[in-house]
Amino acid sequence: MPTPADPLTGPAIDPASGRRRARLRAGARVVAAVAVVVALYVALVVTYALSDAATVDRKAVPRPDGGVAVILTARTITAAAGTMRVDVAIDPDPSLLGSDGYPSRPITVAVDPTEEDADLVFEADRRPQARQLTVLFDGDIQDWPFDRYTGSLTATVTVGQGADAVLVDSVIELDGSVQGWDLAESADPQAPDLLVDVSFHRSSAIMLFGLTLVLVLILLPVACWIVQVRLYRDRRLFEAGMLGWTAALLFATIPIRNFFPGSPPPGSWVDVLVVLWVVVALAAALFVGVAAWIRSPRPSP
Repeated sequence: MPTPADPLTGPAIDPASGRRRARLRAGARVVAAVAVVVALYVALVVTYALSDAATVDRKAVPRPDGGVAVILTARTITAAAGTMRVDVAIDPDPSLLGSDGYPSRPITVAVDPTEEDADLVFEADRRPQARQLTVLFDGDIQDWPFDRYTGSLTATVTVGQGADAVLVDSVIELDGSVQGWDLAESADPQAPDLLVDVSFHRSSAIMLFGLTLVLVLILLPVACWIVQVRLYRDRRLFEAGMLGWTAALLFATIPIRNFFPGSPPPGSWVDVLVVLWVVVALAAALFVGVAAWIRSPRPSP
C-alpha cells in the first residue's frame, strides 16, 4: 500500500524507493571509479607499447672520402650524473685499410665531452673493436620525471702516430636505444660533419608510471582522513585496529616513493610538493584516530 500524503508537507517519500536510489547512486560511483582505473591501465599499456625503447633516428651524413665515421651506440643512462655510457666504433674509408681489411695505420679518436677525457687508439693490423666511453650532458634530475638532457658531441680523428699523425675528416653519429628513454640527434647547422646535437628525455610510459605512483601517494591520506573523520564523529564504531592501519599507510609512503622510476634524488620537487605533505597528512590523521579513541566511551560491563 503506498504511503499516504501529508496535507502539510506534501507527498510522503517512500523509504524503499529512497534506498533504491541511494544504492543506484552508490553503484554509479563504483562504476565510474572502475572505469577511471581501467582507462588509466589501458593508457599505460598503450603508451608503454608505443614508446618502448625506440632506436634513435640517425642523421643522414655520409662518411667523408678518405675519412672516418665515428659511431656511438647508446647503452645506459645515469640521469643523476647527466651521463650516457656509449660504445665507440669506427668505419674507416677503404683507403685507410690494408689488404686484410684492418687499419693500415693506427687511428686515434678523441670524443668530447667525456668523463674519461682520454683518446681511443685503434691499433694497426687489428680488428677495430668497439670501446666504451661516458659522454656528458646538461640537465637536472630535480625536474623528474620531466627532466631533459642535451649536449653537443664532437669527434676528432687522426691517422698515424707521433710526427706522422695526420688529421682526417670525420663524421659522428649516434645509434642504439636505452630502455625508458627517448633519444634524438640532429646535425649541427654550423658544422654538420663535426658536431652532433643529442637530446634525450624519459619515455611517455615512464612519465605516466611515475605520475601514477604520485597519484597513489596522494590518495593514501585522502582515504585515511575519510575514515578517521567518520570515526571521530562517532558515525562508525571505533576499532583499535584502525590506528594500526593508519600507521601502516604512514610507513608505506617511503617504499612507494623509493619505487619511483629513475630514483629522483631526495629534495626534488616530488618530495617537497607531494611526499612531505603525504607524510604530514598521514601523521595528522593518526592523531585524529587517537582523538577518536579517547572520545570513544568504554563499553558497559
